[in-house]
Amino acid sequence: MASLTKAINEDLFRQFLPEFGNPRVHVPVWDEGQKMFLCEEYESANGHRYYKGVRFCDRIVIVENVGLYHTWTYIDSIEVYAFNGTRLELVQKRDYNKTFRNEEFIRQESEAMVCNYFKGVLKARRTTLPKEQLEAQAKGIVEGCYKSFLDSNFNTRLTQILPQIEQK
Repeated sequence: MASLTKAINEDLFRQFLPEFGNPRVHVPVWDEGQKMFLCEEYESANGHRYYKGVRFCDRIVIVENVGLYHTWTYIDSIEVYAFNGTRLELVQKRDYNKTFRNEEFIRQESEAMVCNYFKGVLKARRTTLPKEQLEAQAKGIVEGCYKSFLDSNFNTRLTQILPQIEQK
């Protein structure tokens, strides 16, 4: 029985990190330093590398489209998705041109995008809230996207989110 368990474990880890030359099973990779999943990584004909970074909480998903040009890392766009109960809907998107990727910039932009989404919904409902309350709510939601996936208390709707991530 021990050899069967060992074989299963070795095969499992060979899928994640195969020997050079063998294909790897496509799964989103968790990057603990950036607190996001890395998906859809590829290299252009010019040698530039691109990937999507995905972070989420129980309310929103933030997708970063990142480009690595020579020795610089740029943010190409940020997208914010919200759950409608069954799937994700794009609620805000911002495109950037030659903007250096900076973690604080990403947080500020994400908070502003969520805040703008709230303002739009409130305006459509003909309701208002104090600006400070909107900003605090947006900051709290975005902060929830920066929790570590490796924490034991990380409670998410991961089974619903991962198929959506793989489609994006």
